[in-house]
Amino acid sequence: MKIAVDAMGGDFAPENVIAGVALALQHSGGRFEMVLTGIADKVQPLLESHGLAGKVELIDTPDVIEMHESASVAVKTKQNSSMVRGLTLCKEGKADGFVSMGNTGAQMAASLLVLGRIDGVSRPTIGSYFPNLAGMMMIFDVGANVDVKPEHLAQFAEMGSIYQHFVFKIDKPTVGLLNIGEEESKGTDTAKQTYKLLTEAHRAGRINFTGNIEGRDILKGKVSIVLCDGFTGNIILKFGESVPQFLADVFKPAMMKEIQAGKLSQEAAGTFSKLLKETLRNFDDEEYGGVPLLGVNGISIIGHGKSSAKAIMNAIFRAEEMAQHRINERIAEALKVSA
Repeated sequence: MKIAVDAMGGDFAPENVIAGVALALQHSGGRFEMVLTGIADKVQPLLESHGLAGKVELIDTPDVIEMHESASVAVKTKQNSSMVRGLTLCKEGKADGFVSMGNTGAQMAASLLVLGRIDGVSRPTIGSYFPNLAGMMMIFDVGANVDVKPEHLAQFAEMGSIYQHFVFKIDKPTVGLLNIGEEESKGTDTAKQTYKLLTEAHRAGRINFTGNIEGRDILKGKVSIVLCDGFTGNIILKFGESVPQFLADVFKPAMMKEIQAGKLSQEAAGTFSKLLKETLRNFDDEEYGGVPLLGVNGISIIGHGKSSAKAIMNAIFRAEEMAQHRINERIAEALKVSA
């Protein structure tokens, strides 16, 4: 197996990317090979400093799609960019998966342009991992599709269920439709029509649909998959990303006030701080690294621009898991049956 990585993708590329690649190889036990796409003059010295020279293939690509660039324009005008070349390796069968921490919009556009869609997929989707009281859940969609139709959401449910079942070993992933109430009659026309399609898919055994859920239910662990349009999902995602820092900012001055008043010892404060840090760790995207663009005819893992080396390592592992469990093949088979 070979995983391609965009060495120029992300706010701290190529330094963090190469460090992440080094970690992935260190912890992989030789399960896969790696190929990097990027500007050779910038990447090669880092490969040498990490002891990776000669161990990792490097393809020199002079162009880079910057974070601020228009996705559609950049993909069309920068065919020799690290991102497009990496995806092309997958298209040509020279790599089994692609990982980038670069421009998300450009990666989605390039993935569609280069890889195309799996047969039967109306729209690819991107999800995001969230902690909940049961462990972990995912929200689909979080930005790939601002406007969606009921049939799109129904497909997101099927694709997300397959991904969670095989990658995260969840026997029968539960699916909830985000709405303003639990009743079937609640919500917009799109929500009501989606409810019907999800119910039909549930009866056919394709998904495990449990009904509507409200915003307050997202973190309770009621479901392992939450469905919504990308506009709503992206707002939830960005809100969730703000939670750890908010709690830390509120907790620290309150704790210092108790210490100064003599109501809390330094030892107890240290214990509380460790507990808070451990609790907030579940909100840390480093643990998952990246998310797949489900529905494209290839493996395209999208990571956060500010990803650390650890996050990049885990994103690479997500690509490996997608390939190992044949997620795309399973999606194609499932949609063929449900057509």
